[in-house]
Amino acid sequence: MKTFIKYDYYTQMFVALSFIILLITDIAVFEKGYSWLGYFLMAAFHTISFLIRMFSKDYSKSTEFKIYSFISLTILISLLLIMIFDDIDWVTNFIGFILMFGVPLTPILAICYLIIVYKDYHELVQNLKL
Repeated sequence: MKTFIKYDYYTQMFVALSFIILLITDIAVFEKGYSWLGYFLMAAFHTISFLIRMFSKDYSKSTEFKIYSFISLTILISLLLIMIFDDIDWVTNFIGFILMFGVPLTPILAICYLIIVYKDYHELVQNLKL
């Protein structure tokens, strides 16, 4: 898990920095709205990393990680249920209400996940120095 935390930290920071550069370039130069592709790419990296951490027995889950997990999984499961039960109106309306609050929250969740990754990496570095 130590190796994963190290590589995950560098990968997540690289993807986040790349997204910020893409966003600025898109706004300033392209003006086409390409940055949404980078946002979904960053979300994919976060989701894969999150699932590895969540199912790892060696990873000590912090309170921040547990809160992030609950909120993130609620949004992901809601999106999945909307795709599966798109023809049932009451399910779509109820879950759509959850997503109205969840989807705008995803940029904040992305920042929170980067903070979690950052803290884990620096805790690992501090433990290795001792």
